Amino acid sequence: MGIFDAIQTGLSELLSHKMRSMLTMLGVIFGVSAVIAMVSIGEGAKQEALDQIKLMGIDVVNVRRAVIAGELLQKAEERSPYGLKYSDVDGISEVCSYARRVVPVREVFADVRVGDEPVPVKVVGTTAGYDIATRSNLLRGRFLVKRDIADHSPVCVLGAAAKHELFGFDDPIGRTVEIGDRVFRVVGLMEAKEIGSAKALSAMRDLNSDIYIPITISFSDFQMYSQQAMPASVSSFKTIINKMQSHHSLADGTITEVIVQTSGDDAAVQTASVIRSILNRQHRGIRDYEIIIPAELLRQSQQTQRIFNIVMAAIASISLLVGGIGIMNIMLATVSQRTREIGVRRCIGATRWDIVRQFMLEALVITCLGGLIGVALGIGGARAISVYADWRTVVSTQAIVLSFGVSAIVGVVFGLYPAVRAAMVDPIEALRYG
Repeated sequence: MGIFDAIQTGLSELLSHKMRSMLTMLGVIFGVSAVIAMVSIGEGAKQEALDQIKLMGIDVVNVRRAVIAGELLQKAEERSPYGLKYSDVDGISEVCSYARRVVPVREVFADVRVGDEPVPVKVVGTTAGYDIATRSNLLRGRFLVKRDIADHSPVCVLGAAAKHELFGFDDPIGRTVEIGDRVFRVVGLMEAKEIGSAKALSAMRDLNSDIYIPITISFSDFQMYSQQAMPASVSSFKTIINKMQSHHSLADGTITEVIVQTSGDDAAVQTASVIRSILNRQHRGIRDYEIIIPAELLRQSQQTQRIFNIVMAAIASISLLVGGIGIMNIMLATVSQRTREIGVRRCIGATRWDIVRQFMLEALVITCLGGLIGVALGIGGARAISVYADWRTVVSTQAIVLSFGVSAIVGVVFGLYPAVRAAMVDPIEALRYG
């Protein structure tokens, strides 16, 4: 009997016992589909993290004002105020040789309006170079320059979403925006910055809703945004702001974040170490800040993803193992049912190898057919997860080939013993069977 004849015989056997064949294949189907779906989720999360790292910049270190409480807060308040100061920016710029660009950021409270109603946007005080450090591109106009900072110029640059909220489809360049009690002229518009459908990294935030103003004005006219002092409304802070306005030097001003762009992709970790030493000295050992290294976040994300993939692969392997045991069980039952047929074939000239090959091919037909169905279900499941759960999934060719190959190996391994047992049947005894 040739190979094609054996395959045809195997298919005929499957079709003559449809329900039994389907139940036999279920373990393989579920195992293969689970491998593809889970690996697709993992690859999607990995790609999401990679995309966001590219947006944040592999050569960037973010230093942020930390939210603290309890005894640590009391110690930090002795510094009056606690958290990051503009003097920290000067310290990093002067001492850290790896720092190519150091950009302060100060998020502030303010009602923003063009008409009567305020719109939900965020006001950010910063300096020239912020657009370069955050890898943001201008669509029209210009970004803030050093002269704007030095002269306290009432100018602003709009993020893409902020522009849409304030001006709709109109050109905002040259028009005015009321921020708090001051009027700012729009000098630039940023391109929309993609952040992904799901934030793989919590450190990533949407920059499209920002309005950028000179950081000097943010110190003199606005109260800094703080998660520990979140107001019921912006207007309720106006009286407090007026009372708290002081004439401290710029170095004493509190800021939200410092973005440090390093001299190269490999310098981020060394830069973070130097920054930590500088801030520990300037803050007298009080950790009222946090340092975020996108490259380190990527490494942690990849490590977590590897563990996830191992766990999911183990679960899917159990399904394939159960499927293989089911195949062996059914094949052993098939050998018992077809004992007389085996005896007839042996008597008319079939060798033991012919019998082994026949039953091995039948086992392979079952597992390969189950594998193909599992591949289809796995791809469909990954697509369904992407649509209904809003998770990014990437169907990997490697996962398809691997899962299908494992299903074929399962057929060979678990079909071998029944095939050998069938070949060892004595022809004379087989003819008497049944």
